[in-house]
Amino acid sequence: MTQEAAPELKVLGGEVRVIVPGTWVSIPLESAERATAFIKRLVKRQVGTADQLARMRRQAVEELLATAREAVGAGVHTYLMSLEIAPGVPFPAALLMTDDEWPAAAAPLAADGDYEAALRAAYPDGEVAVQRNGRPAARVVEMSQGRAGDGDDAVDVLTMRLEYHMPHPKDPARMLFVRVNVSDIPSAEPFAVLFDEIVDSIEFLDDEGDDRS
Repeated sequence: MTQEAAPELKVLGGEVRVIVPGTWVSIPLESAERATAFIKRLVKRQVGTADQLARMRRQAVEELLATAREAVGAGVHTYLMSLEIAPGVPFPAALLMTDDEWPAAAAPLAADGDYEAALRAAYPDGEVAVQRNGRPAARVVEMSQGRAGDGDDAVDVLTMRLEYHMPHPKDPARMLFVRVNVSDIPSAEPFAVLFDEIVDSIEFLDDEGDDRS
């Protein structure tokens, strides 16, 4: 896997492939040292090396390191961050993956292999749909509204949080939990569709690198 921009990022030590549009990076979470070195390089490349930008670089590094520490503390094993949706078009979004247990109310249904019913029982406020890989996933959406810009230039913007829950392809007794945070968007629907497609592209690979069926 390359840490730089790519239309397809292979993460989780080669276990997962996910297709993303634009420019993304995968922040390593295996150790504090790797995360710190990577984040410092990333910030220097994105912000620049001018002396007058030193404070901005330091703040950006501190914020990203704090986010990475929180992710590790929450059991996140994959942390993807978007830089641009297209050349020159910033896109502040993060996608995090972790493994999770089935809620107690849904565990018997999951044990019987009725994953759609299990997801509906676990997330009654979510929307359950079958993905291209044949596995169902539950999506839960949270929205908040704010303003960006000053004075007459201010516009209404949205912050969206999407949560996806699905049977873990390597261990259906567990779930794969995908969380997406995206801010300062003009409307929700096109971005929700975009991340539906990204999550729908997630594939687990076997030890030889072939797609799992």
